[in-house]
Amino acid sequence: MNSRNSVLIRQSTIFSITIVLIFLLFCAGSLAASETRYISDRLKIYVRAGAGTQFKLIAPLTTGTKVVLLGEKQDGWVKIGYGKERQGWLQERFLSKLEPADKRLARANARIEQLEVNTKAKLASLTETNKEYRKGNTGLLREVKELRQKLQKVEREYSTLLQESAEFLTLQKEHQDLLKESRERQTREADILSECELLKTAYRIKWFIAGGGVLLIGFFIGILLQAFRHRNKKSSGLSFK
Repeated sequence: MNSRNSVLIRQSTIFSITIVLIFLLFCAGSLAASETRYISDRLKIYVRAGAGTQFKLIAPLTTGTKVVLLGEKQDGWVKIGYGKERQGWLQERFLSKLEPADKRLARANARIEQLEVNTKAKLASLTETNKEYRKGNTGLLREVKELRQKLQKVEREYSTLLQESAEFLTLQKEHQDLLKESRERQTREADILSECELLKTAYRIKWFIAGGGVLLIGFFIGILLQAFRHRNKKSSGLSFK
């Protein structure tokens, strides 16, 4: 399939090139058949009805008149077209591929004048542009100066800020150290208060236990005394009998 496509593309390319060559040859033939010529530097010549002096004169042509070669030649004569679809014959030696010198000179002078006008206009434009650039350059220099001053101010402020930042960091560290010391002190105070509370509680418990023990001892002593008294009473009663 790829080989077939390559063949088709190659054939299409060759056909296209052939068509282009035929078209160029046709255009070249047409250009050769209708080349432009000018009446050479003579005062006046006449167009004749045929290729020879025996043919009648048709019209005069002055120097610089533009004519078109129609492709027919005969014994030093060529058929030309001129004016509005008019035709005739001229001796080929009276024709030139170049315009007459006076026309070329006039056109050259016109070009020079136009170039001078364009050059002056361009020079004026460049001068004005240069003035604008100088003015703009002055403005830019002023802006650069202002920017440099602003930059110096920012650098000074930045330096001051760095110094203040260093002092602030030092103060911040000292503050943090004081906070840490204060927290440690508060922690120690809380521990001491907690120990004091524990001691107070233990002291209360101790006295409570001591008081309870005294009460119990008194209670037991009272019971023992009552029992002892009761026993004595019984012993006394028996002895009286």
